[in-house]
Amino acid sequence: MRHSARPGDACRYAGIHIAMKTEPRVVDNRVFLLGLDELYRETMKQHERDELLRCAKDTASVLAVAPADVPIEGYYAEEEQLTEYFRLVRALQRVPKLREPEVHSLDTYKRLKQVTASPIFGPPFDGDCLLASGQDSLSVALETTFPEWNIGTIMNTAYRCALDSGEFSLVALGALSRDSVVLAAVRESVVLYAMAVGGCAFIPDPEYIWQVDDIVESRARRFVETFNGLFDECLPEPSRDNAEAYWRAFKEWKIVGRCVRIGFDDSVQPIKHYHWAIDRDAKHKLIVKDFWDMDIWTTQRYRAERESRY
Repeated sequence: MRHSARPGDACRYAGIHIAMKTEPRVVDNRVFLLGLDELYRETMKQHERDELLRCAKDTASVLAVAPADVPIEGYYAEEEQLTEYFRLVRALQRVPKLREPEVHSLDTYKRLKQVTASPIFGPPFDGDCLLASGQDSLSVALETTFPEWNIGTIMNTAYRCALDSGEFSLVALGALSRDSVVLAAVRESVVLYAMAVGGCAFIPDPEYIWQVDDIVESRARRFVETFNGLFDECLPEPSRDNAEAYWRAFKEWKIVGRCVRIGFDDSVQPIKHYHWAIDRDAKHKLIVKDFWDMDIWTTQRYRAERESRY
């Protein structure tokens, strides 16, 4: 015989909801910085495929400079406009500084120069070329430790360089985290400029726990403020109030296979290039692999080679 539900049943079922634990979501250095990296990448692409591409085209046209025929590194292989921008900027980075009078009054050149010299990419290194490159903590570490390049030595030196300076570039934040996976991921992002109870639909609100180091949070706040001012954007302030925003932006799977050339040795011929690549070990944990090759390996090439192994 079928019985209808009794008033007390609802209370017993409701008790299941009360007993369910809140899901903790910890926003530590890795989650926060990879979340910031994802927000930076997607926002930066918008400016590069539009405003900055126009600036690069205009400047290159006045100087009669053709796009550089080079491997397309980082995310710039994803879209035709980003690839075009990458090649134009690489070409402009090779133009001697003595030609600056030809474009010094050009608003589009001024904007391009403002962006490439921004501290979000590290202290600008003004050499003999038209556009500056960011001399971030990783670059300094590479210069300091050459030729003894390995992940441990470079990581320790980059951390010390970032700690001893006031640098707040994305790469410096990665160095301050002392996490090689994060450092490799963010460096690839800025390569052109230097991740239940069945039967019940109720799911408790997750608890977002902020565990970001104070120095990382402090420097990241300067990075975000500078980036937002540079592009009139609104990346969220790095703070526990925005832990959820950074957790949602964190996509670990998206960084697997990122590969970036971070240095080279021209004391031998042919030149050898030094790379860091993000991969997984036998236990599926994220790791960084370093290797030398006579070719420049891009993310696109490394991912293709990686897929062929599995």
